[in-house]
Amino acid sequence: MASISKICLYKPFSLSFAGSVKDQTLLQRCNFPATCILREQVPLKNECRVFARMPERTGTGVSTYLRETGTGENGDYARNDLDISHLISVLKFCGGEGCLEFGRTYHGLIAKTGLDGDEFVNTSLIDMYAKCGDIDSAVMVFNQMPRLDVASCNCLISGYANCGLFEEAFRLFMNYESWGNKPNSYTYSSMLAICGTLSAIEEGKQLHAQVVKMQYLSETAVSNALLTMYCKCEAMADAESLFERLPQRNIVSWTAIIHGLYQHEGFEKAMRLFCLMRESGIEPNDYTFTIALASCGNMKNIDNCRLLHGLVIKKGMALGEFVGTALIDMYSELGETDDAEKQFKEMGNLTSKVSRNALIKGLVQNEKANEALDAFSEMVRKDAACDEFTFSPILKACASLPSFMSCQQIHAQVVKANFDKNTHVGSSLIEAYTRCGSVEDAEKVFSRISAPDVVSWNSVIKAYSQNGNPRRAISLFRRMIIKGFRPTGSTFLAVLSACSHSGKIQDGQEIFQSMINEFGVSPEEAHYSCMVDLLGRSGQIEKALDFINNTPIKPTASIWRPLLAACRCHNNLRIAEFAAKHILAMDPNDATVYVTLSNMYIEAGLLENAENQRKLMKLKEITKEPGCSWIEVNNKIHKFFSRDRTHPESEKIYDKLKQIMMLIKGTAYSTNADSLQVKEDFCLYHSEKLAVCFGLISLAAGKPVRIFKNLRVCTDCHMFMKFASMITDRTTGNGNVLSASLYASTPVHPSRAIIKDQAAHIN
Repeated sequence: MASISKICLYKPFSLSFAGSVKDQTLLQRCNFPATCILREQVPLKNECRVFARMPERTGTGVSTYLRETGTGENGDYARNDLDISHLISVLKFCGGEGCLEFGRTYHGLIAKTGLDGDEFVNTSLIDMYAKCGDIDSAVMVFNQMPRLDVASCNCLISGYANCGLFEEAFRLFMNYESWGNKPNSYTYSSMLAICGTLSAIEEGKQLHAQVVKMQYLSETAVSNALLTMYCKCEAMADAESLFERLPQRNIVSWTAIIHGLYQHEGFEKAMRLFCLMRESGIEPNDYTFTIALASCGNMKNIDNCRLLHGLVIKKGMALGEFVGTALIDMYSELGETDDAEKQFKEMGNLTSKVSRNALIKGLVQNEKANEALDAFSEMVRKDAACDEFTFSPILKACASLPSFMSCQQIHAQVVKANFDKNTHVGSSLIEAYTRCGSVEDAEKVFSRISAPDVVSWNSVIKAYSQNGNPRRAISLFRRMIIKGFRPTGSTFLAVLSACSHSGKIQDGQEIFQSMINEFGVSPEEAHYSCMVDLLGRSGQIEKALDFINNTPIKPTASIWRPLLAACRCHNNLRIAEFAAKHILAMDPNDATVYVTLSNMYIEAGLLENAENQRKLMKLKEITKEPGCSWIEVNNKIHKFFSRDRTHPESEKIYDKLKQIMMLIKGTAYSTNADSLQVKEDFCLYHSEKLAVCFGLISLAAGKPVRIFKNLRVCTDCHMFMKFASMITDRTTGNGNVLSASLYASTPVHPSRAIIKDQAAHIN
């Protein structure tokens, strides 16, 4: 660690008084005592205002300013003519308002008049520089002081803490006695705050012992600092014990313990203490109410929440920025989005960026993506400021729909607000484009992030893993490690999925082992499920079963399901029945199991067994979720179900489907297309086929056709997309030419299928 005299971490900076509205306002509020100059009393406030408004401060302007505030024509200043208490008052103002340039000017006056030897003035200078962030200048003044008292040491400790230089603060504290000083209550309060920030519980306990020894525990500021430190260090037992023994409790003490309990999910305890606080005669402030509302929301008790809301209204705090936003959060947590929106509207002109963000987040959290987009549009119409806490949830709304056009529009707003290089917003954008099937846009966003973190890397790896390019996902994973990033559980999940869909069995097994042995990441249920899928897809059904039997955790339904799916693909009825038995034992209402077994029995000629599965579903009143596909055209979502004829363009859609089927049958790939012909009557009008055909007749040439589905795309529909992608310049029965070049991606995600239409039209 560098010595105190050599620390130089912060470059001095200047505030432009002429160009800063904030600082002009601050200086206009100056109301310092009059300065005694050679012949008359001149109020300093006027000089502050005029000097601050000068467009350019030349040497003449500065000289005039200094002369008129007490400096003679030759630059000399009579020491006795300057009031020390006035200087301290000015420096305190500069520190509190961040007026560094103004403070430096007064430092020059102090040095010129020889007052830089006064310990009170020097302490005020240290405090001013520290609060303005110029820690180097604070250290310089500190080192030049002839005598160091506890006040100057405390100011420098606070400065170090404000600048994040915690080691320097600790070292300075350890040197107190060598300078002949003893820490006072303010010293201990500052050091305990540092321990809380660093979660340094052992050092905090040592300071606690010193506080008791020095008999400072009776001072409310010190006891509150101790209480806050224990809460931040997650030592809630110690915090509660200390709170019970406190001789005096004020609003800060109660709020600190309530906040600590809330942060550690002790919501009921927090609310009990909130009630006790009011019973003891201490009324909550805005911050206490904010914590109480958050705790109440997490308890999911709507009646208590409404009672607390009534109390807030009675106190006249319901429309304040903090409490009003907390009410929006509380109702969102309860799923009462109507009440959240009502609260937002009642706040009227008092709404802020924070309250708007809370409303959007709550709507997204409650799966009301369209309403969230409407709220965001209202923000844009009103030119309200947006930040990363606005863009991240609204992009999540785009991903949940998913809406590619909305994603593009919000991306434009992100660029306009200069957040396109922000790591958090960039990761959300990548996720949104991934869900919309646009990997190219996802990678472009990733390339623009100024400092991508692990989350950003995970997002772009997932993008390729889920959208038909698993080899690229594996390549990015290796590049991520080379660049020094440590993969997380989410990283490995995306890469293992990529290995599964690209058939890289050995690579997948090696990556799984490296996750445990090299990177120390403990596999979770999803990782084991992915490994079963990896083995099952390749036809290694027995190995997949052995893997399940040897997992260190009890296999769940999520681990057995990929084995059942693999058995369906590879016609292994024996193990399918075994897997189905385990799934139904844990999830007896899983309709997919009954349907899968029924289909396998039909294919095996066991019609009676198939009928039994259907009867069981009917007996248990289990219904299969109907397959639904949708496509976004001209900023509108169009939904389709199997054999759906409710769409206004149904006739054109079915005509288009017949044309494509005729072209497929007439191709040279007729041998491979047999599987489509066998199932023609059963699968011809599946929802994804209808959505594809609607996209082909509605979207302009060159635009991608993105189809989304709530269930896994069936083999027949996947084959339909595959063969449709091969059709180029084939003649139809009526002599027209379908000039089309289609690309069908193999959807990794069970609810996504994307067709890229280069030029789909009938000439």
